[in-house]
Amino acid sequence: MLNAENVTVRYGAHTVVDRLSFSLEEGQWLIRVVENLLSITRMGGETELVKEEDVAEDVLASAARAFRKRFPGIAITVRAPEELLMVPMDPILIIQVLNNLLENAVIHGGTTTAVRLSVTREGESARFSVADNGQGIPADVLPRLFDGTLKHSETTAVDGKRNMGLGLSVCRAIVKAHGGHLNARNLRQGAEFCFTLPLTKEESA
Repeated sequence: MLNAENVTVRYGAHTVVDRLSFSLEEGQWLIRVVENLLSITRMGGETELVKEEDVAEDVLASAARAFRKRFPGIAITVRAPEELLMVPMDPILIIQVLNNLLENAVIHGGTTTAVRLSVTREGESARFSVADNGQGIPADVLPRLFDGTLKHSETTAVDGKRNMGLGLSVCRAIVKAHGGHLNARNLRQGAEFCFTLPLTKEESA
């Protein structure tokens, strides 16, 4: 039988859980901000990156594992070519790029229930892609995603969560430092962010 005390206890417990959940989410966001800032520091400004050949599929697998822990309710598929694709990169930084893009696909996709993470070889480059089945990128925002002119209110998620500005700025800086290019487009359903990284002379020969 319910009484005022029981109702108060249940309501109080629910409130505590909500607050703890919110605090955890805020803590995770702060961790990601620090990771982004450390990534910028790791690049050393204009200093050339120390890149080593790494297996592209392994980098995708690392990003996918982190994503599944962060968003267990969102389906993720990973695709890589059958042949071994070696790409010169700083794997820690590239994984950070993929982490940021995957998070954006969920938080800013609004209705995202599934994401696709893939890498393919295109000529002398490796093409990494993060695609989702969400609501896509607003037409007026798409051309200005990477030029630094977006206001906070234009890139805030539908549920009021953090804007994508810092994450995309870090992604673009990392990819550019690798000699690659980052771009985005809307699909028939959802959006796709992709970036290319040049292959080694030995790999592209």
